[in-house]
Amino acid sequence: MRSVFLFFCFCVFSLAAYCQTTGERLTLEDAIARALEHNFDIRVADVVAQQAAVNNAAGNAGLFPNLSGTAGMNTGSANTRIEFADGRIQEVNNAQTLSYNAGVVANYTVFAAGRAWLIRKQLRANEQLAQVQVREQMHRQVSQVIQTYARAVWQQQQSIAIDTGLALAQVRMMLSRVKFETGSSAKFDFLQARVDYNARQSDSLAQVAALNTAFADLNLLMGQDPYKTYDLDDTLEVNIALVPSDPDRLRSTNPTIDIARRNVEIADLDRRISRTFLLPSLDLNAGYNYNRSQSQAGFALFNRTFGPTGGVGLNVPIFQGGNLRRQVKVAALEKLRQDILFARQNTEIARQYRSAWKDYEMSVASYRLEEENINYAKENVDIQKARFRVGIATTLETREAENSYVQALIRLYTAAYNLKVNETRVLELESRLVK
Repeated sequence: MRSVFLFFCFCVFSLAAYCQTTGERLTLEDAIARALEHNFDIRVADVVAQQAAVNNAAGNAGLFPNLSGTAGMNTGSANTRIEFADGRIQEVNNAQTLSYNAGVVANYTVFAAGRAWLIRKQLRANEQLAQVQVREQMHRQVSQVIQTYARAVWQQQQSIAIDTGLALAQVRMMLSRVKFETGSSAKFDFLQARVDYNARQSDSLAQVAALNTAFADLNLLMGQDPYKTYDLDDTLEVNIALVPSDPDRLRSTNPTIDIARRNVEIADLDRRISRTFLLPSLDLNAGYNYNRSQSQAGFALFNRTFGPTGGVGLNVPIFQGGNLRRQVKVAALEKLRQDILFARQNTEIARQYRSAWKDYEMSVASYRLEEENINYAKENVDIQKARFRVGIATTLETREAENSYVQALIRLYTAAYNLKVNETRVLELESRLVK
């Protein structure tokens, strides 16, 4: 009996080492840092933001003139015959011709109802929108990393709870076997303990698979090799003292609402830009050209021209099949659609925040309850083990105490996991995960 008790102690104290996953040490802070640097979605959003920044240029908006240079040369030979009115005939075989030209041309839209400035505002708004989208993606991915990391830690803790039950069942099985062999107990107690032990083994194998899935999900979020495993933290810090955010502050800081607001601004600018096409536009053009040609036959054997040119062009839209007014109407409807989406997004975020905050409050209450309950369950199982060793407690009583303790452990770990998830969700909605 003493050797059995020593074996039980060895099992309990080796649970932490038994459940550790061999692999690289990875803290939650390390996981977040890797995700911010290597996450695929964040990198894609960052590239989109860089594209928007490059497009936000005065030249792209049409505020600068277009300047281009041209040059060309032509040569050839031809058999010519020219009969003049006075009766003369000019006939030349293989008459050579050579001409070349060069020039510089500049075009500038002087007036287009302010279209260029509106386009510049729209380009700037698109760049700012892309930056907010990067921030939103960072908050979203950090939230997922925290939740996935917490799930992996929870799976590890579940394994500890299950392996604790496995060790308890094994000790009870060995004690029941000794009692059965010495004739102080029925074989039923031993068989029941054996069944419980095998069930705990099956649960332990399932937890290994679940932990493997959590590692794969975590690697995807961090942009790492999907086959890597890690040595994670044993527990996660949880915050049980969050204070709800002011609704006005939430609407001003939440990036999802900010994106909807900026989409409304961009749609309004697009509507205003489309209206400028209904108004006249005035263009200026200027240039300098040089032309030279020579030929061995024809009226002009040599010709050269050079000098500056300039002009003014006025474009007045009169009728284009109703397309311009159609585009204005479509842009106005798009502005209306974005207004509706903005109002909906405000309501949706408020709904999510209300639900997340209530879930957080319930998680805090559940976590505090399970923290208190685990002490009772631990004391109960210790008493039952002692009573079972001296033959006072029955197998059924001991088994029930073991199951209660294991379930209490599982509920405590689950409560901590749910609290971390709900805390993270609240902080994500308040935009407090990434500074």
